[in-house]
Amino acid sequence: MKNTETLVVSRVRGSSIVKLIVLGSVVGCSAITTLFGIAALFGAEVLQWNGQYVTGIKALITSPFIGAFFGVVFGLFSSLFTYVGLRVYSLFRGLSVEYVPAQSSADTASE
Repeated sequence: MKNTETLVVSRVRGSSIVKLIVLGSVVGCSAITTLFGIAALFGAEVLQWNGQYVTGIKALITSPFIGAFFGVVFGLFSSLFTYVGLRVYSLFRGLSVEYVPAQSSADTASE
């Protein structure tokens, strides 16, 4: 297991919060809707766009884009509340962030 390090910060920038949450939301929603697209490829009516069900190869192609759209909307909405919550929290206490440091190319070559 890799060693983790702890960093105590007074506040986290909003852009870092937005990047983390939106990226996670887009990847997660795209993965789920791609599974729905695979189901719709075989005729299941699980994807709906403009009030009409999308099935077949069209569903397989559009499903990741539908997931990315909802991931961005959900990620931006939730990152706003996360930013406000962490900002209020940081007024009273510092934030402790645990992370795994990146390996440099010299460390990787020696292993």
